[in-house]
Formats: sequence, C-alpha cells, structure tokens
Amino acid sequence: MKTNSKTIAVMMLVLFMASCNNKDSRMLTVINEDGTCIREYAFHTSEKNLMIPLEEEFDSLIDKHWELTWSVIGSDSLRHPVPMTQTQVDSLQGKNPDSHLSDSVMVHVKKQFSTVQDMSDHLLMAEGFKANSKLEKVFKWFYTDYTFTETFVYDGPSVFPIPISRFLSADSASYWFTGHPDLTRNCSGQEKKEVLDKMEVKVNQWLNANWFAEICKIVADNYDMVKNPPVSKEAFVSQCDELAMHPDVLNDTDEKVDDFKKVLDNHFHSDAYTSSILKSDSLEDDSGRYGTFLAFNTNYDLVMPGRVTDAGLGEYDGHVIHYRVSGERTIPDDYKYSIMATSRVTNIWAFIVTFLVIALAIGSFFIRRRIASA
Repeated sequence: MKTNSKTIAVMMLVLFMASCNNKDSRMLTVINEDGTCIREYAFHTSEKNLMIPLEEEFDSLIDKHWELTWSVIGSDSLRHPVPMTQTQVDSLQGKNPDSHLSDSVMVHVKKQFSTVQDMSDHLLMAEGFKANSKLEKVFKWFYTDYTFTETFVYDGPSVFPIPISRFLSADSASYWFTGHPDLTRNCSGQEKKEVLDKMEVKVNQWLNANWFAEICKIVADNYDMVKNPPVSKEAFVSQCDELAMHPDVLNDTDEKVDDFKKVLDNHFHSDAYTSSILKSDSLEDDSGRYGTFLAFNTNYDLVMPGRVTDAGLGEYDGHVIHYRVSGERTIPDDYKYSIMATSRVTNIWAFIVTFLVIALAIGSFFIRRRIASA
C-alpha cells in the first residue's frame, strides 16, 4: 500500500512530540499589523532528538524555513541552536543530576508566514486535525480593528459514534469540556459539586454507550467469523444503537467488558458473538484513534497588534492572551473548537493629518478675515 509522504511526516512529528509535557507545551501565534504572522511551537523531547543534526532528521518534519532552537525551563529564555552538543548535555546534567534532561529543556520551532491561512495550513499537530484561520481588518480612520479567529477541526476517523447531545444539553456539554458558559456562576461550593456530579453521571453513561458501540463495531467488522449468528449482519447492526442505550450498559460502573457481553448474549439469546469474536485482545485493535485524538492538547498563546479589546474565551495578562486547546474541547461543537480575539491599533498618522487639516482650516479662516478687513 502506498502511503502519503505528508501522513508519514505528521506521524513522525507525533512520535517526536510523544514525550511532550502538556503543562509546558505551547503554541504561540503572533499577528502583525501588516497581516503577516509568526507561529512557534514549544514542547519537550528526548535527548536523542535534541542531538540529531538538522539535515539528518528534521527535514521530514519541517522545512529549512523553520527556525529550530532549544532553551532551559526557568532560565533567562536564552535560545540555543539545534543540535545540542555533548558538552551542553554534560553541563545541564551536571547541574541537575537527579532529573531527566528532557524534563528541563524545551524545543522551539518557529516560522513567519505571509497570511494566517498559510500558517494554519502548516499546522504541526496530531494526525487528524486541521485548522482554518481568518484575519479581519476594519479601518476606522483614527484606529484599525483586528479580529483573528482560528478554528481547529478534527476530521480523522470517527472517535465517538454516539454524540454527547443524547446525554447532555449543548450548554452542559460545552461547560463540561470547555468551562463555558459558566453554568455554576454564583453557586456555592456544594451547589457546584451537585451540578458537576450530575454531569459526570451523564458523561460516564455517554462513554459507556460509545464503548459498547465499539464492541458492536468489532463484531460487525468480523461478522463472517461468527459461527451460527442468530441474526443477519444487517439486523445486528440495526439493533446496536438501541442496545447501547440499555440500562445495564449505561449504568455499568465497574468498567467490565464482560457485563457488556452479557447484554449481547441475553438480547440475542446466543453467545455466538462473545465466544468467537469478542476476545480480550481484539477489543484494543482499533483504539489508536483515541490516542491520536487526545494527543491534541496544548497551551495556546496569542499576541495581537495594539490593545486587546476582546479576548474571547482566553485570559489576557496585558501582553498575551492565553487559551487551552485540546481534542476534548472539540467534542461539544461537532469536533470543532475556535479561539477568537479582537484588538485595536491607534493610527497616529490619522491624528496628525486631522490636526494639520484643522490647523490649516483655522489658519485659512483667519487669513481670509485679515484679507477681508484690510
């Protein structure tokens, strides 16, 4: 089978970032007044990867237009070129002999783009995700408003065939996975716990239903291996959705696959599926997409031109807007998650031009009066 080279590059990048500490990993976006932008990724990696020469390995992940450096966490943010030398490795390990080098060093991958969409088209992220960006500039003479939006979309293999909307309202699902809208505002601690406990029950039921749907999918995909099936494949598939909502499935709290198997046996009055297909090793064959989906988990920092007037769902510290983006946050909105911010740049030249025009008008007025009175 011929494999797309771009897919291989993405897979290699995922492996390269596999040791990433999500607390420290970061995606920084800088929007410039002229519409150009800068994207920088920061993440942990292994000592081995840090010492690989650029021309030997990184060409398959990033082109030579990306700037690749490393820095030490908690230092003065001084950047060093990759590859790391053995002398640098020995020096860092000598200062922290009880810790792993990969825990204290961050890799930085940086590039400037001519447009925000070009930046999104070169997203270095987990396989299955893509991004779309939009930058709007509204000129208002004395100032210009900038609105930047970036939407992350998961378009890989289906992760959760049973939607969360069957268990939680749109607002409740959004609050559980993103924290917005804040449904517990003005609630006491006890009241917040009650709200979250009720949501957790529904979320666990949703996960159970999807787990059961996964089991049914394994059976359906291997239906020709079932000995003496009690119903046709079409009939089996048509009943799986209803069975996924069975109380014994939804309310199972022990995470026992055997309990789910019993639901199938009892419903079809046969152990044909559980005795031939549903073995312990087969239930994990198709679980890779979950890891890929959850691998998208990073801090997102945004720097806008001028003064920020709306940080959207982010936290603005006066210089940088901080967001959190992850695969889980895409679940409530049909596997999409957007960050948005608006800023305002003061057009100093507009004030100067306006002042000159007013001054010229006033000067002309007095000149005409003087001429008229002469």
